[in-house]
Amino acid sequence: MAKGREAGVVAMIPCTPRQLEVFLTAAEDCHFVCTANRLGISQAAVSSHIAALEHQLGKPLFVRRRGRKPILSSYGQTLLGEARASITQTDGAATGPHQLKRRRVHIGAGGHLLDDYIRPRLPQFYRQHVDLDIECHYVDAPNPCVQLVNERKIDLLVYTVTNPANFPLHAEILRSVKLGLYVGRGLASSKNLSPAELSTLPFILPPEGSPACRLVQSALLSAGISCRSVAAYVQFAPVAKDLAKRGHGVAVLFETMIAPKELRELVEIDVELPTMYRTLFRADREPDSAILSAESFLRETLSR
Repeated sequence: MAKGREAGVVAMIPCTPRQLEVFLTAAEDCHFVCTANRLGISQAAVSSHIAALEHQLGKPLFVRRRGRKPILSSYGQTLLGEARASITQTDGAATGPHQLKRRRVHIGAGGHLLDDYIRPRLPQFYRQHVDLDIECHYVDAPNPCVQLVNERKIDLLVYTVTNPANFPLHAEILRSVKLGLYVGRGLASSKNLSPAELSTLPFILPPEGSPACRLVQSALLSAGISCRSVAAYVQFAPVAKDLAKRGHGVAVLFETMIAPKELRELVEIDVELPTMYRTLFRADREPDSAILSAESFLRETLSR
């Protein structure tokens, strides 16, 4: 696929050119092995690109059934039509004298920020910035990304941290975020327990050994809570919330992960944990206009 065509479609669909290429080829084949052979990559790589695109878009593109070829879902068919129409329009525009030169900005952020804040606002960004593309990268921990920012592999990093000054990057605090303990209504009597009493409860924590898990355990210790029992280690906040609602234990979550309506099923325990800071990081050098535009988008999207 020609680079100009890819750029035009990416402006309409939040994905990387490679993801789009894999999707269009897979949509033609409806056979991931054939797609892998055509593109000269592994079947696992094809599946990975499709899964990443589905995660970014929030909907399945293919219906997968054991022992049968994958077929396009209704949403996949719609996306395929939009992509083909956009390619046609881009091909026509590419022959004109005023074709835009596009600039891509790479943004790294935690899953909560990408899924709940950034991705839903990308269509608006593309409408306002026809000459810019954003490529998003899921970040499990900020420390490895510092080097990527300095190497210019990631332009901007957004993460919630305890102390932004610990990172050797230009840092802008977008807002403070409260870390809280939440239980289901069945454990509502835990609301006013002492730290020592809370230490006896089962906790629902991020994946064992992960930076997020270490951060949570450090926050608990600072409040005098020693986590002696773990009900589950889970990667995703919705899963942690569901387990807490069903009475399996105490979930440690950012306040921004809790929708107001969920407070009918969840109770916040009366304990004060360290304040965290949602922070926008970039390399400590003068940013260009594209990065400034992306910064403005992130500032507006994540400051609330």
